Amino acid sequence: MEATFYWFAWSITVIAIFFIHRRKFKRDLLLVLGVFMCTYDMLSWSQKWQFYFHIITLVVLGTYLYISIRRSLFDYFWPFILSIGYAAVWMFLIVHPIWVNLPGISLFTLVIAGLLRIFIKDVGGQIGLWMLTNAGGTLFSFLIFALYLNEGLINTHVMLSFWIKGVFVLLLFHGMDQLKRSIRKKRKSISKGAAFV
Repeated sequence: MEATFYWFAWSITVIAIFFIHRRKFKRDLLLVLGVFMCTYDMLSWSQKWQFYFHIITLVVLGTYLYISIRRSLFDYFWPFILSIGYAAVWMFLIVHPIWVNLPGISLFTLVIAGLLRIFIKDVGGQIGLWMLTNAGGTLFSFLIFALYLNEGLINTHVMLSFWIKGVFVLLLFHGMDQLKRSIRKKRKSISKGAAFV
């Protein structure tokens, strides 16, 4: 788990430093990555406190990214709605672990990222919504399993690895959008000023 998390975290760091041009978003993304890279294995002697620490950090930083742009009132319900869906899928995969070994689970991240792109248009809001959905869904799952005295089923490292993979996919989609936009812009400038020979 650690190698996967740090590989994705360093890849996102490289993407943020070299390919994200908005300074505020770059700073915020590097702050979030720095916090999670430094605290990934913090409090490893107490799984319960490590879980709470990472959930609180995801909620605080996700809220910061999500509310950085003014949104409609309905958009503020998406974290709650998606957290319930995330919790349902998370609990299903924990109760029936055979489904985790199927190759389609990794493609599920692409589907979720595509849904986030439909609801929220800016990449900072998408990452914030992804953080809030992960935190809320994991917390709902933890509380439901706590009712049955099975809190140990939730693993913080799995949650953070899934979160970082989702951020990576969202940034890849953002990069493709930027590339399409620059190609369209270039075509327009060529078509306006080009002379027929």
